[in-house]
Amino acid sequence: MNSFNDPLLFIKGPPVFHLPPNERIEAPYELLDESTSIYEIQKSYSTKTLEIIDKLNFLAKPFQRKVYRPLIFHLKDGGSVQGEVEKVEEDIVTLLVGTEELMTFPLDEIVKIVWRGSILK
Repeated sequence: MNSFNDPLLFIKGPPVFHLPPNERIEAPYELLDESTSIYEIQKSYSTKTLEIIDKLNFLAKPFQRKVYRPLIFHLKDGGSVQGEVEKVEEDIVTLLVGTEELMTFPLDEIVKIVWRGSILK
């Protein structure tokens, strides 16, 4: 081997090949832009509700479910529920109340979350 065959520059990455224009094969069909007629309607929440959603997502994790006990969830209608967050879905939250009772509420129904006598921040 001589030094003329050795590469001059090493670049870590996938190999790149360029075809001359006369060897390129054009596609026999045209690619059309697809558009969908189905759009999800984004539900807009207030900033306070978005903060509560972030807290609920945080409290739904396994470690936080064990640490942050007991939680009291205050609702819009003035009631309160003591339990822990089981799961948070698109627009509802499932709470584990007692030993085996599951209750579901809309996300915007929860006004505040209290842990050990103070509002969870």
